[in-house]
Amino acid sequence: MSNFCDYDDLTWFATIIGAHGIKGAVRVKFFTETPDYYLSVKIFFMENAGQLLPLKVSRILPTKKGWIIFFDEIDSRNAAENIKGCRLLLPDEQLKPLETGEFFVHQLIGCRVEDKNGRFLGKVTDFMETGANNVYEVHNGENEFLIPDVPHVVLELDLEKQCMVIDPLPGLIENYTPESDVAH
Repeated sequence: MSNFCDYDDLTWFATIIGAHGIKGAVRVKFFTETPDYYLSVKIFFMENAGQLLPLKVSRILPTKKGWIIFFDEIDSRNAAENIKGCRLLLPDEQLKPLETGEFFVHQLIGCRVEDKNGRFLGKVTDFMETGANNVYEVHNGENEFLIPDVPHVVLELDLEKQCMVIDPLPGLIENYTPESDVAH
């Protein structure tokens, strides 16, 4: 589970992955399929040691694998190296409007997870982006397990009700026996 804070009105948009050059520019990995929409952002909020700091953008340069960003407040390579790993957040009202059926993955944190028979399995506590699909970390107080976000496992998702219905793969959840497999 991550040590990051969750914010009601801010969304984790990118992560600083390193310094670039000697003038304080940073390399950034963003989490969007529409990066061009955000090239005119003027301020990001950086999470550093549990605090949010506004950073004024002076320039964003697109690269093959992300962006290089120049912030007014970061003026040396050392300063840039000191913020490696920090998250960059944006106010939700600055995010690109979602299409029907789309959602922000962070909205799943706290979501109730049930099997297809309605049995409570736990709540989503974190997520990982693997490249092929997202993977959700679920805790139920005793156990934790990972759920791959693939159609034959995640059957339903109702964000309004904060409920995800899954059909767990065999062996996915320790000590899990579907009710249909339990002798009556």
